[in-house]
Amino acid sequence: MKVGTVNFEYNIELITSDKHTGAIKEISNIHNAIVDTGLERIARLLNGDSTTPFTQIAIGTGAVAVEVTDTALGAEVAKETATASYVADNQAKWSYKFTFGSGESYTITEVGVFAGTVMLNRALDAGKEVDADTDLTVNVTITVARAV
Repeated sequence: MKVGTVNFEYNIELITSDKHTGAIKEISNIHNAIVDTGLERIARLLNGDSTTPFTQIAIGTGAVAVEVTDTALGAEVAKETATASYVADNQAKWSYKFTFGSGESYTITEVGVFAGTVMLNRALDAGKEVDADTDLTVNVTITVARAV
């Protein structure tokens, strides 16, 4: 164990489900990158320089590779206030179920957590097909741990 070194472990779970029956169609897990703006905001939160926590999940259709310098999703479709919680064992979790209206149809390929316009992380997926009959639940978990 490296004394004094902290590591962020992060995971995103994407669940598509039938809007009418609730039946799960597909579950996948993807990993993401904490971006530079996210690291800065974390540092500012630690000493009270910022009091604006990360509370939103955004989804999009962009396909450009994730870079740590990203500040937004490539093609944002929706951003909503998530249910944010401290789970246990140094884990922060955000969850939101996105629903879509008549005539809406997307292939969701990217996800991020935000504090307003400040992005914490970004991840890419091969794509989840969503429409008025298919909901998308996004669960983001970030664990803060000692580096080993």
